[in-house]
Amino acid sequence: MSPRLPRPSLDGVLNLVDVDSIIEHVDLNRQLERIDVNALLERIDMDRLLDRVDIDRLIQRVDVNALMAQVNVDELVERTELGAIIAESTSSVAQRVLDSLRAQTVGLDALANRLVNGVMRRNAADLPAGPPGLVQ
Repeated sequence: MSPRLPRPSLDGVLNLVDVDSIIEHVDLNRQLERIDVNALLERIDMDRLLDRVDIDRLIQRVDVNALMAQVNVDELVERTELGAIIAESTSSVAQRVLDSLRAQTVGLDALANRLVNGVMRRNAADLPAGPPGLVQ
């Protein structure tokens, strides 16, 4: 029977091997392709990770002026149909003004009619309700 040799420790083996020269021969891209990134992401506790992020500090690093300089306002207006909303709003305001003017004109017409009937001493009960073509 042969005597058993002591089993070398991992540290002992690593001291004998030049780890740097081995790493230089490893194709890291090939090794990274073997990693399932989705499985790795599923293991990450996103809430815990986000708790570690200093949002205020992150926001202070954002150059809002540079960000806004990249915004194409004309394209934004087209995409949000803001032009149509403005046109509709303007049309609505114009319609209200016209309706108000029409109502005031009707009121002035009624006032002028009463004034003329009073000057001409006409009895309102004897007058027709409107033009003969419309009243029939």
